[in-house]
Amino acid sequence: METVRRNPVDECTTEPIAVVGQRVSPGVLAGVSLWRLVIVASALYGFSDATGWSENLEGLSQQASLLTGVVYLGLLAYPAFTGGARHEPLSPWLRGATAVLLLLVAGTFFGIMGGDVDYLPFEHVYTPLLVLVDWIAVGRNQREVRWWHPLTWTAFPLAYLAFFLGAGVYRSLYDFLDPRATGSPS
Repeated sequence: METVRRNPVDECTTEPIAVVGQRVSPGVLAGVSLWRLVIVASALYGFSDATGWSENLEGLSQQASLLTGVVYLGLLAYPAFTGGARHEPLSPWLRGATAVLLLLVAGTFFGIMGGDVDYLPFEHVYTPLLVLVDWIAVGRNQREVRWWHPLTWTAFPLAYLAFFLGAGVYRSLYDFLDPRATGSPS
């Protein structure tokens, strides 16, 4: 008989969230790890391509790429901390928040800024698409999304907005958001 651990947040559920003592197949673990390594490489290459690791660090695209590299590096290492029992955390919150952030980056770049696919494609195209595919097709914890998760996935963009306004980034980086720019009411 298998020992089943129940979800502590929702005691009413009858579905198990993990089977204790069961390990992830080595093939699945290797495949997911390789996939997440590709995401880390894409995100960090995009960050490096845009900043040279020392300039233009204040942009949303750059900070999102760096954060994605760090998040997926943590997800890549996660199985080592569980002894191979799981390839990702039980909660999908971090993956969901990262996907929302990168969709915001891509959407803003192409929708508002009229971006060019050839301009920093790892930041604006490849990494957002890889993370979206990870959310839709690779990860297996999406069914654990709670009703309030999507509301809190805006935490990263809101933190950037606070930085954006506090540091005056709009004055030098994003002219289209500067209320003092030509064409806006005085």
